[in-house]
Amino acid sequence: MLPYWVPAAALLLPATASSCLGEGYLHQQLCQAWEQKRSEGVLQWTESELPALEVLEGPTAMVVQLAPNRGQKRSLNATINSTRLPFDDQRFHFGKVASAEVLLCFNPWRQTACHHTETSNTCHWPKYADLSTGDRCEEEQAMVIVNKHPICRNHFLLVPRGEQPQVLTLEALMLGLAFGLRGSKRLWLSFNTIGAGASVNHLHLHGFMAGFGTEPMDFPLERYLDFPALLPAATSRGPVSLWRTPRQWPLCGWVFEWTDNRALEIDSTLAERRLAEFVHAFVKTLQVLDLAHNVIIRMSHRQVIVFPRKTLFEQSKDVTELQVSGHEVLGWWVVARKEHALTGVEAEARLQQAQLPRSAQQKVLKALEWIGWTLKEEAKFLCDTQFPTVA
Repeated sequence: MLPYWVPAAALLLPATASSCLGEGYLHQQLCQAWEQKRSEGVLQWTESELPALEVLEGPTAMVVQLAPNRGQKRSLNATINSTRLPFDDQRFHFGKVASAEVLLCFNPWRQTACHHTETSNTCHWPKYADLSTGDRCEEEQAMVIVNKHPICRNHFLLVPRGEQPQVLTLEALMLGLAFGLRGSKRLWLSFNTIGAGASVNHLHLHGFMAGFGTEPMDFPLERYLDFPALLPAATSRGPVSLWRTPRQWPLCGWVFEWTDNRALEIDSTLAERRLAEFVHAFVKTLQVLDLAHNVIIRMSHRQVIVFPRKTLFEQSKDVTELQVSGHEVLGWWVVARKEHALTGVEAEARLQQAQLPRSAQQKVLKALEWIGWTLKEEAKFLCDTQFPTVA
């Protein structure tokens, strides 16, 4: 007998969509809708024509993935020295996408108290994910749209309701955590500020998995995201611990981790809200300081990683240029040109090039203490250059 949340339509899935089953209701709905859009030609994804992933030499074992369709995406078409831009309705934004690009609507606040742990999941009821969009989800909290130039299978954009600039709000972060907790355990989400990889100034998060989709794979950073590789950064504050990525990783990141599994067994929404509040307090200080940042959501491990970094506009004019965005801070380099010639040394150097200058790093340390973290002395080190520079 099939689980009661599997619709009859799942029995008719083509072979390419077989990975849609077995990872929960939200993953199944997203995957089926994505495959349907692919079959209709709404997005371009020719996995069988792409070469194998290339693992680069070097201690970090970074990965190169060729995605030639990324050379067709929109560029920001501007060189700006700030992460804060006013929303401009005259430029492209996600309110202008065709209805055919909408995968589903998402509203976790329709959900009654539920819990999502390793052994139990009552968050699978279809109250929060609706495939009958019809419109652009105006009455819901967010719409989920296809990425027309995907990096991997099921690559999507989570777009909160309203026309807002690409500045992460507490509500948008909560939506990202809620989506991550209810989705596949292989799912990651990322937020990139202007100057940190964002090419559209409209509030959104990317959702993706490692690899080409069906085979589970790890991002290179993952081996540094668990104890004992992670460095304890501060005294824990209730259910949230703060860690720091080790010196072996070229770009310094701060890892917020939810550690209270009992709360997840009572109501996952409580954990989503509290973790979002802790993370956003830090993000808000980066916004005030006008420091670019990438925010990575890894809810399979109840972690949110924040990378304060330099403002860079590698793709401001040419989207085929190498850039440091959400995938790249995870060590997964997406290239649009076959003749990229990226080496392990260069990948590490490019990532380290996004490191903040020492004066800005000092501000980040002070900001963490200002919002309530008692930092350990061994976590106050500055990220000095230890990788070759890129010409």
